[in-house]
Amino acid sequence: MIENFILKSDTAVSLYEKYAKNAPVYDYHCHLSAKEIYEDKPFDNISSIWLDHDHYKWRAMRFAGVSEDLVTGDSDSLDKFNAWARVCGRLIGSPLYHWANMELEAYFGIEDILNEDNSTEIYNYCNKVIKSESLSPVKMIEASNVKLICTTDDPIDDLEYHKKLAKKDLSFKVLPTFRPDKVFKLADSGYKDYISSLEKAAGIKIDSFASLKNALKNRVDYFAEVGCLLSDHSLESLESTTQTEDEVDGIFQKALSGEAVSAEEGEKFKNLTLIFLSHAYSQKNWVMQIHIGALRNNNEKMFEKTGPDSGFDVMNDFPVALPLSDMLKSFNRCGAMPKIVLYTLNDKDNLVLSTLPHCFSEEGTPGKIQFGAPWWFNDHKDGFYKHFTSLGNQGMLADFIGMLTDSRSFLSYVRHDYFRRILCDFVGNLVEEGEFEDNDKILGQIVEGICYKNIKNYLGVE
Repeated sequence: MIENFILKSDTAVSLYEKYAKNAPVYDYHCHLSAKEIYEDKPFDNISSIWLDHDHYKWRAMRFAGVSEDLVTGDSDSLDKFNAWARVCGRLIGSPLYHWANMELEAYFGIEDILNEDNSTEIYNYCNKVIKSESLSPVKMIEASNVKLICTTDDPIDDLEYHKKLAKKDLSFKVLPTFRPDKVFKLADSGYKDYISSLEKAAGIKIDSFASLKNALKNRVDYFAEVGCLLSDHSLESLESTTQTEDEVDGIFQKALSGEAVSAEEGEKFKNLTLIFLSHAYSQKNWVMQIHIGALRNNNEKMFEKTGPDSGFDVMNDFPVALPLSDMLKSFNRCGAMPKIVLYTLNDKDNLVLSTLPHCFSEEGTPGKIQFGAPWWFNDHKDGFYKHFTSLGNQGMLADFIGMLTDSRSFLSYVRHDYFRRILCDFVGNLVEEGEFEDNDKILGQIVEGICYKNIKNYLGVE
């Protein structure tokens, strides 16, 4: 990439070089495997690192007409790489083009831009580096100056590999994140089986809403013992509801017996369960993450073929202001509201999510409720600029907790560098235009805060 990529002013370059470039990474939300990190097996080839888990690339390849055999099939790894390279070389305006070439430079020292003319040469060179240096998950993580990784884990997980990793002498920590999404899927055909698995994990018979809460509290306690600092929830709908404990118990009983549960009943169950969990998280001083607005599995035929999280999800566009406000108010009524990070998949909600947190400020806790990093379809250059502008216009950009990868790839840490370049360009432009004081001490504190210090303080980690 060109020198000072994205950094369009002298101030931006200075801020990046002094405060952002070498800052440590605290990746507080991702989908990496603790098992893969613990086993630390050297990678086979660049295709297995790059293409096996990346639905971002899969979407681009499919839209370009690449056959599924070269996307998620079992085709030759070089053929897959060449197919991706042909697409990548034409991805003008896409963050995938930036990420791919930044990854090649950061981890393999390749300065040529990937395209179909040099793809085989680059494939062979990357594989030579992988073999000669025995590149593995731990080596990639350490090379990226990562200090914290928070994975995403189901309440029934035994967290075996997190416990094993805690005993290893590593330069970074790997902690679990409590994500109970399956508890809310009352209409799924396998719901009763999942509740049976939760029973076994908690050692508690689950035959009522009260016993479900006990089981969830048991698993929250267990996750806390293993070092968990955050929970996470994917909310694919938001509706304001009123309900009683008895009413929700009846809904849960219906789901356990295999009876149909209506969408309204599902919302009531979800909302009361979230109120209970928010209180449990607050008692542990956990951060509650809420991801709003995914519209999943839009292609039924491909879902049957490739399963979930394989590139057929988009953003939804339902109203969020009133139901989200009602949800936060219901948490607040419990008298023990946790720290909360709100993410939206649709940037139409940027103003709501950058203003609503101010209604729940708390003395001594900067940015207790956060508008979280641009997520998924928004984690690109334009999305970051919009995010910074919204936070700056409406509140306190300086207290923003910064970037995360939300990725399954061990190469994705360049996204932190990408984010930091855009941040420094945004701040630098304000200074150069005379819209903010050219005060190196204050600017350095702001940039370092957003890069890593704010999230450290927010989570309470060293």
